[in-house]
Amino acid sequence: MLSIDHVKELNSLEHLFISAAKNDWKSDMPLVLLGEKGSGKTAAVQKYCMQHSHRLYFSFRNLTSDIAPKFFSEQYPEYFHTVCDGWKSFFDALSKHFIKKYHVLVFDDFDDRNDRDDFFKALSSYMGKTNTRNPFVILMVERKNSISIPCYFSSLHQYMPADIRRSYPEMTDEDRVRLYSITDGLTGLISMYDEKLSFDENLNRFIQPDSDFSRHGFDLLQKKFRNPESYSGIMIAISRGSQRLSDIAKFAGYSNKKCETYLQALCNAEIIEKRKEQSEDRRSTTRYYFISGYMALWSRFLLLYQGNPLIELVRSDQIHEFIDKVLVPNHYRKLCMQWFMSHKTEFSMLGHGLTPEHYPNGNYGFDHIFTSGRKKIFVKIWTDLDRHYGADDFKKYDKASVRLNPFYDNIYCLFSIHRFSDSMWKLSKQWDNVHLVEARFLT
Repeated sequence: MLSIDHVKELNSLEHLFISAAKNDWKSDMPLVLLGEKGSGKTAAVQKYCMQHSHRLYFSFRNLTSDIAPKFFSEQYPEYFHTVCDGWKSFFDALSKHFIKKYHVLVFDDFDDRNDRDDFFKALSSYMGKTNTRNPFVILMVERKNSISIPCYFSSLHQYMPADIRRSYPEMTDEDRVRLYSITDGLTGLISMYDEKLSFDENLNRFIQPDSDFSRHGFDLLQKKFRNPESYSGIMIAISRGSQRLSDIAKFAGYSNKKCETYLQALCNAEIIEKRKEQSEDRRSTTRYYFISGYMALWSRFLLLYQGNPLIELVRSDQIHEFIDKVLVPNHYRKLCMQWFMSHKTEFSMLGHGLTPEHYPNGNYGFDHIFTSGRKKIFVKIWTDLDRHYGADDFKKYDKASVRLNPFYDNIYCLFSIHRFSDSMWKLSKQWDNVHLVEARFLT
């Protein structure tokens, strides 16, 4: 099995650590490292700490507030001559040892502390001591709201299809997008992929009830919610296509009010999102969707099989259809629009921004239309996994676009998971207002 080795995260952390060391971390504020469970932040930091001296790593996982300082001081007897019974004595001991010595302290799994006030008070005093060279303190969390003191924030970036391509060069573009869609770009999940096996064989390994991939969803819910079973019916309902509050509540067996409370908790945990949309009769309606492709897949097919060997596993062709028809299009469209917005200055006229357009009868087959001065920018995202799009496909949309604006004042940004045909590349070279973006270009 190929190890991703967390290169991207380590490079980012190396930059942070080196920069902090050069500047003696001239700040009495800690750095908060944000990253979803499975993002690779723990593996990357642990590897860095093992490679360097004066780097102390502590994890709060499965520790109560009263035992944490005792356990941590036992971990490093060379720094703590006695077992500490509280955060004040813990940081006092470190202060005496590291007089005028630069050092890094990492506190992982910090989200669920219920003694934060005592910890922050002792930490602030420690970092502000004049006889101590400013330490570089890192608090690793999943949510910003875990932190209530002044600090710096940094985030680990998730893997994109282009990053997966570098780690798995033999994988097809289509399978890279599939892998991204079912893992959300989390390195902890991506690294479970065995490059010696096909995507289908890996998927079959993933969906087994006792696999790490399958258990990740249950672990995630347990970490985020006190009673994760309360959310199961809601997540299953959304994964099966129910998007309105009344439909979700009916499926889960809750009143609308109680269901809305649970839905808001799932939104706060960034598992789902709610969107305001217009219905066919132009009335505004609220709908709920999964943000996480992994959790959508897990809720739809794996949640019910947790620890129950008597339930027949779902057929792999059903999962394949869900991935290719639901997850891949949703995730690929988001990726494409993220790329487009990060390159928007290349498509907009000088001195003009991008204004989204909406037409009563739809956007003439395009996913998005923007106006910038006299220019119109047409965005089309093809999400089919098994088709090369060519010049003939484009010409159908071109005919529709010139009804709105002259061709020479139009810009076309076209995305495809599959590689464009030679005729399409030839056309884009002929017309400089036609831009082609394939999945392998998305970073």
